[in-house]
Amino acid sequence: MRVFTILATVALLVPMTSGAQVKDRLDRRDKLLGWEAVGRLDGPHGHCTAALITRDVALTAAHCVAGKGTGFVFRAGYRDGSAIASRSVVDLVLADGYLDAVARRDRGQAIALDVALVRLSSAIYDPGANPYEIAAPPRLGGQLTLASYGQGRLEALTLERGCALKKRYRDGVVGFDCDATFGSSGAPVFTKVGDRFRIFSVVSSGTVDEGLPKETLGMELSAIVPQMLETLRNRRALAPISNGARRIGVGQGMSGGARFVRPNGS
Repeated sequence: MRVFTILATVALLVPMTSGAQVKDRLDRRDKLLGWEAVGRLDGPHGHCTAALITRDVALTAAHCVAGKGTGFVFRAGYRDGSAIASRSVVDLVLADGYLDAVARRDRGQAIALDVALVRLSSAIYDPGANPYEIAAPPRLGGQLTLASYGQGRLEALTLERGCALKKRYRDGVVGFDCDATFGSSGAPVFTKVGDRFRIFSVVSSGTVDEGLPKETLGMELSAIVPQMLETLRNRRALAPISNGARRIGVGQGMSGGARFVRPNGS
């Protein structure tokens, strides 16, 4: 049975006929060049994927960090036991309404708002770890690239090229055919704007229908992230929370019902 059937009635569809999808394990430093701003977010109960959007702020999924305790570490450009930089997480902000959607068991809204920003203990200035900009969604059928540390590929970043945006649902939820799995939560989904890769979504969850292609679900970010980033930047000054974000300290909040994160690093 399909998960999140509430979304199906409002989908805009394109045929499931994307081009060849190619996966590349970035297990050498020369292959990793240009992708070091993506890293593994390790926590007390498992890990997710995250990506820098400023020198000291990384983007991930809210369910990776909400109610999951303390001790998170972001490892930029992680590869086979080493990283170009590792930083502890000292603060975080969730998209406004995420915890309420989880409490109401509103799965559609929970996916649409499954966004978190984590502030790092200090900035990462490695020249290879240039932060990514946020992009508006591409057209339906537009080509995407997924960068993730998923199950079976935990020790090196895997790029999946050639997947595509397949559906737009209500409330900014999007569906694509990238091959996300456990550990892929929070992974950036890139669209190419000119000659640069920009993040348009992060992996939230997936659906499985017997006999139908697997679908990965994420959300549009362009309207959410700027407000959240402003809130996080103002946090130290205790500025009022702007619409679009909810401040919480590391370890506060409630469980967000993780979809791709499992205990013990899987």
